[in-house]
Amino acid sequence: MKGRSARRKVSRREALGRTAQMAASAGLAPVLHTAIVPCALAQDAPPLKVCAGVDRVTVLTGKTYLRGWAGYGEPPRSNVPGGRRGAAPPPEPTGPKPEVLWTKDSGPGKAVFADPKALITTATFSAPGAYVLRLTADNNRSKATSTLAVLVEAPPPAQQLDAVYTRRFKIDSPLWSARAKALIVNWIPHCIDQINRTDIQVGPGGIDNFVEAGKKLRGEPHGYHKGYVFSNAWVHQTVEAMSIALMIDSQGDPEIAAAHQKMRATLEDWIPKILAAQEPDGYLQTAFTLSRSDRGRTIDTSGFKHWDPAHRGDHEGYVAGYFLEAAINHYLMTDRQDARLYNAARKLADCWCDNLGPPPKKPWYDGHQQMEQGLVRFGRFVNDMEGGGKGQRYIDLAKYLLDARYTTATSPREQQEYDQSHLPVIQQYEAVGHAVRAAYTYSGMADVAVETHDPDYQSAVKSLWDNMVNRKYYVTGGIGSGETSEGFGPNYSLRNRAYNESCSTCGLIFFQWKLNLAWRDARYADLYEESMYNALLGSIDLEGKHFYYDNPLDERSARYKWHVCPCCVGNIPRTLLMLPTWVYAKSADGVWVNLFIGSSITVENVAGTDVEMVQRTDYPWSGKVSITVNPKTPKKFAVRIRVPDRAVSALYRPAPNVSGIGAVAVNGSPVTASIERGYAVLTRAWKAGDRIDFELPMQPQRIHASDLIEATRGKVALRYGPLIYNLEQEEQEITKSLAPGSPLETEWRKDFLGGVVVIKGKFADGSPLLAIPNFARMNRNPGLSYPPSPPPPGPEGRRPEPPPPASIVWIREG
Repeated sequence: MKGRSARRKVSRREALGRTAQMAASAGLAPVLHTAIVPCALAQDAPPLKVCAGVDRVTVLTGKTYLRGWAGYGEPPRSNVPGGRRGAAPPPEPTGPKPEVLWTKDSGPGKAVFADPKALITTATFSAPGAYVLRLTADNNRSKATSTLAVLVEAPPPAQQLDAVYTRRFKIDSPLWSARAKALIVNWIPHCIDQINRTDIQVGPGGIDNFVEAGKKLRGEPHGYHKGYVFSNAWVHQTVEAMSIALMIDSQGDPEIAAAHQKMRATLEDWIPKILAAQEPDGYLQTAFTLSRSDRGRTIDTSGFKHWDPAHRGDHEGYVAGYFLEAAINHYLMTDRQDARLYNAARKLADCWCDNLGPPPKKPWYDGHQQMEQGLVRFGRFVNDMEGGGKGQRYIDLAKYLLDARYTTATSPREQQEYDQSHLPVIQQYEAVGHAVRAAYTYSGMADVAVETHDPDYQSAVKSLWDNMVNRKYYVTGGIGSGETSEGFGPNYSLRNRAYNESCSTCGLIFFQWKLNLAWRDARYADLYEESMYNALLGSIDLEGKHFYYDNPLDERSARYKWHVCPCCVGNIPRTLLMLPTWVYAKSADGVWVNLFIGSSITVENVAGTDVEMVQRTDYPWSGKVSITVNPKTPKKFAVRIRVPDRAVSALYRPAPNVSGIGAVAVNGSPVTASIERGYAVLTRAWKAGDRIDFELPMQPQRIHASDLIEATRGKVALRYGPLIYNLEQEEQEITKSLAPGSPLETEWRKDFLGGVVVIKGKFADGSPLLAIPNFARMNRNPGLSYPPSPPPPGPEGRRPEPPPPASIVWIREG
């Protein structure tokens, strides 16, 4: 997850290959390619080339930052961390210095360039709509041109939605009750046991690091820090996962009650140990407090300084951000009665605020982002809990840490796509680099966009979202093809042996959720529903005893109990179990229903009253949903119900189109709901017991991917509701073809894989096909202790080909 590695150079075709795909997603005219026009050029002269840059979105009244390139070699790309590797590259060809000019090719309004004759400049627009900008270079011998597309949008609503904090709630859902129980009864206790171990050899570093750091701070004999420098992270994540799990009503289940008892005892054991490791000024990271034991050698940290560029890779903010977030849910779980972690988090956040920032404070950014979104989440929480804007300094520091990326790098070698420091964040329009770092960066940027209403932040956030969702997004809702170090590849390069790290999906869910709050638009909830049900829900097996670090679409091995880098082990349950936050959002005038999960959840302070929302549904197995609205006192407000859209990403075309919502009734009487930004709106004076009934259309769908994705050409995927389906070798030969248009039907199987709807059909040769939900894949063979190691190289130094996949998403069609 955390290492750096060299990556192949991106070709000019990949860098410049802007296509009509954005036209499909945003109604733009086809994007033109670079054209080179020779004018009596000598045959041996290097050709003039030009690159306008990547397509993007601009929010009025902001500007777009243009960084064109014109020259004679390949357009530069800072994709390899630490600069070029190996032998020095050959010198770039040279030629006469060209003159350049930016112009508007098309668009509904004016495009004004700050300096149309400069490669690096800005442009502003007078009206929303689709624009094409052209960059022309002329060296008096030849001309070259390149274009980029800009979709100009109106700004988001001035008032964003409010998050619903996770408080005590009940789950009443065939699917989610079972998944939550597996996490609570088996997975979180397993994480506790692993973190409590002192003898673990692979993936070490648990509560023992805090114990030893506490000893050192008390002046007692102590040991070394174990494991990765960021190993505190999975302790903090597990504290948050336990805190959330304890807010889920056991409803008399003795196994859940016993697990809850273990979690309470663990928190009482761990919290004093964690707090004892906090340094007097509030700083908390045991890898700095202790000297480090690393593969048989000792690293003396006594001379290490906090926030030193030489240790930018030591994850100071990554670890600290998780601690802030854990403190929030622990404080809520105790009904604000136990403030030990909350107060320690305040002290930690104050430590960072007191030391980092514009002069005379210290300039800094972390190599692995997380503190940025942790600070905003914590700052908003402090404001809500204490009032008076007491959390604002934490939000301000989050913005500083984002703005400081690139600008406070100590050398150009630090400005890398790998950790999103290659450009100022407001000038980043393409999702690049390490996918977890990227998702956490973009999530923090969305926070800042909400807090500041800065149109340049909004423009960058929407551009990154557009690039990721419409060019680099898997049908399962995962991100990260793995062609760069655990990160993104070029546009449309979505290989089926994808990386799709579980942590990157967690970050993507937070990112989409924040966009939903900011834009009040259901499409972002459509997407985080996809990610939750497909890319994340199945990262833990049905028993809750093994997990996947990465989630390829072609799966070859079973899940495993632990990992050399167990960064996902607490992140998965803390994200999946935070259901009140994902199911609902709120505004001053209403409740927003984003997910359909049988549950009883109270949404506080809607139109001046608390509202208990009780859902009864077996979605995603059927589309019938009943919601009982129970305001504490009768009030007039709106209930907005997401109308699912299964075709948000332009990369995938589902057929038939199974979106929308069926007839809606309130207290048994049909009503007509207006549709606004993907929500069916029901406004009335609500009283306790009022019931909404509706049905979402559900039937099997075929999904075809864009022809620009090489790995899925001639293939089809299957979906039912929000669920992507798999073929497994257990039932059939998965290399067979599915005939186009052949009938598909669903069947509920109560005693199969914990109870699932399967999709049945026939292969082109007439043999039966059986597809299961993606989250249930690879559950019929024993789990492993650790991921299998790749086989050793053969006599010629080449590794054997991996075994064929046992489970696939994309099926041959023909």
